[in-house]
Amino acid sequence: MGDSTQEASLQKRPRVGVVLGSGGIKAFAAIPLFEFLDELQIDIDLLVGCSGGSLMCAGRAAGYSPAEMQELLAQHSGRKYTSQVDYRAILGIAHPRLGQVGRAPAILKPQSIQQLFHRLFENLRVEELNPKTRLQATDLQTGEAVLLSSGPVADAVYASIACFPLLPPIRIEGRWLMDGAFSSPLPVMEAVKRGMDLIIALDFAEQFTTEPKGFLDFFNRSVNATSRALTRSQMALSIDLHHYEIVMIKIQFDKAIQLWDMGQMPFILESGRKAIGERKKDILVAIESFSKLDRNASAEFL
Repeated sequence: MGDSTQEASLQKRPRVGVVLGSGGIKAFAAIPLFEFLDELQIDIDLLVGCSGGSLMCAGRAAGYSPAEMQELLAQHSGRKYTSQVDYRAILGIAHPRLGQVGRAPAILKPQSIQQLFHRLFENLRVEELNPKTRLQATDLQTGEAVLLSSGPVADAVYASIACFPLLPPIRIEGRWLMDGAFSSPLPVMEAVKRGMDLIIALDFAEQFTTEPKGFLDFFNRSVNATSRALTRSQMALSIDLHHYEIVMIKIQFDKAIQLWDMGQMPFILESGRKAIGERKKDILVAIESFSKLDRNASAEFL
């Protein structure tokens, strides 16, 4: 009886998938979306995240509330996560013999970030997350998109954000995995494949108005340009194949925001609230329209 009631309830509402794209700490602009969905008691059936979006998806599915997410941000702010330069690896760029044999080289040491993820998620595994969660990574050797659906959450989140050459890739099940933004920066197609009716996709973009300054700024803009091109092509295919509604919310930032630049968090959250606020009506209309379609289909069947 209980299963039949639950199945009938699911038929009356769309299966909702939330997709959070890459963008480093800009992905924390998704917090207002979770607040909105919680306020209206709209259930999420699937979370798909890439890079910074993976951290947000994993945090949500691990049981952290929007308020707790903001509190964690305050607790773990600071430059200690991005200030540990691996000078031996940098020397290895000049000459391989000066590098560290047997280790994946990168500009930054990953230990502090990895330890943070292990504190946040402890021994939790991806297959235990609720709602069901998928995290996007990229195979360093083949360039193929790798969707992580099992294994330790801490390792999966790190793999999804490991923006090489800033952070080293991680070896999981015999493959070197790095930032999912290199293969699928906004993995909407994964929600399409899994039969989600209403897909809410958040894209975090920077609009540059000044000339790049320094290595990190040049690198960030090159990754951003590649991600934009990939997102446009993959979104076109996702829209063409999807059977119901994709609500695309583009959260635009008019200035560069560096990795873990926590001082920008009020600006990030406010940008999210503004962009999501402008699309709340579209989300509600999509849910209500689906219910009407379901009733009409039932009436035709009868």
